[in-house]
Amino acid sequence: MHLNLVLRIQILKKQKSILHFSYSTKVEVSTYPNGNIINTNCKNYFNYLAYSMFAILILGVSAVTITFNKKDLKMRNLSSTLTLRCMSFQMILANITFAIVVWLVMISASFIMYKNYMFSVNGLLFLLNSFVFSMAVLSISLLIGNLVNSKNAMSAAANVVSLGCCFISGVFVPQAYLGDTVITIARFNPTYWYVKANNEISILVNYSKENLTPIIMSILIVFGFTLAILAVTLVVMKQKRIRNY
Repeated sequence: MHLNLVLRIQILKKQKSILHFSYSTKVEVSTYPNGNIINTNCKNYFNYLAYSMFAILILGVSAVTITFNKKDLKMRNLSSTLTLRCMSFQMILANITFAIVVWLVMISASFIMYKNYMFSVNGLLFLLNSFVFSMAVLSISLLIGNLVNSKNAMSAAANVVSLGCCFISGVFVPQAYLGDTVITIARFNPTYWYVKANNEISILVNYSKENLTPIIMSILIVFGFTLAILAVTLVVMKQKRIRNY
C-alpha cells in the first residue's frame, strides 16, 4: 500500500514536469548592420564638439575681422590694386579654410577613439552633421566679428554665445530634461538642430527613408541657418562700408 502510494506520487511529479516543459516561448534575435543599438560616447563627443567649435571659430575669425576692420589697415588695403570684391572673396575663402582646418582637427580624435565606427553610416552622418554645423558657426563668427570693435567685446561675445547656445540646446543638459519654453527658444538656434540630429544618429540602426528623413531635415535646417546668418552678415558689412565712406 505504501509502496503503491510512493509510485503514484512519483508518476504524478513526472507528469507535472512533462506538462511544465511542454510550453514554448518564441524568441527572436535581431542583428544590426552597425553592431550597436546606441553609441552614447560618440554622440556625447560630437555634442560637446559644438562648444569647442563655437569658442575657437568665434575667437579666431573675430580676431582677424577686427584687425582688418581697423581704419588704417582698411584704408591701406583700399588703396591697393585689388578690388573690394576680390578682397572680400579672399577673406571669405580664408575663413572657410580656417573653419575646415579646425573641423578636421576636432574630428581627428573621433577616429582614434571610435575607429571602425566612424566609417559606418552612423559615423559618416556624424561627420556630415558636424561639418554643416561648423559652417553655421562660421557665419555666426563672421557676424560677431563685424559687430564688435574690440578684443574685450570679442571675448565676452564668444563666452556668452558659445555657453548660451550650448546650455539651451542640449549640449550640457540633455534635451529630454529641458522645459518646453527652453525648447521653444532653442529651436531658433542651429545648435538645437545639430544636437537633435546627433541624438537621432546615435540610435539609428535601420537606414530606411523614414528613419533618415528627420536627420536630413535637421541638417538642412542647420544649413538654412548658415545661409540666413550669412545674408545678415553681408548686409551688416555693406552698411558699415557705406557708413565709413
